[in-house]
Amino acid sequence: MTDSTSGGEFTELFEVITKYSQMDHDRQEKALRVIAAIYDVPFEAETMPDAKQVIDDILGQHDYVFTIDESGHTLDPRSIEAVVRVALYREENREWGINRLSRMLEGLIRKLNTKEGYPDYVEDSARVIEGLQTVVSSALAEEIVEDLVEIAEEEHERG
Repeated sequence: MTDSTSGGEFTELFEVITKYSQMDHDRQEKALRVIAAIYDVPFEAETMPDAKQVIDDILGQHDYVFTIDESGHTLDPRSIEAVVRVALYREENREWGINRLSRMLEGLIRKLNTKEGYPDYVEDSARVIEGLQTVVSSALAEEIVEDLVEIAEEEHERG
């Protein structure tokens, strides 16, 4: 479970989110929606509790394919948004986000290979890949900026 008291504010909110993550599909959807919304706001990194475990708990219950309803078709875009926004929130979350989006793709493939298939596979996998591109692009951009700062500092020291 997420330790909502470790280094973050909004502990009451995260206690509710954690409880919702353990309930039915509709409440899990609301938990993902709230996570996606609050991690979209530019808070200081130290103020927000770590939501990775809550997201893992929800997605893990659904083989990383959290659908709009319990019919099992059409990936809920809020599940992708929650992963992407938490991954972008802190640099150390990037690898986790890439891993979870990869698990979503694997889950979609497993659903596609079932007897009933997965009619929304192409659209849903495209959404997950778009989220993956966002996280990877952000990580690459940060590395480039860090390299440029380092080069500028070296030039300043020489000059």
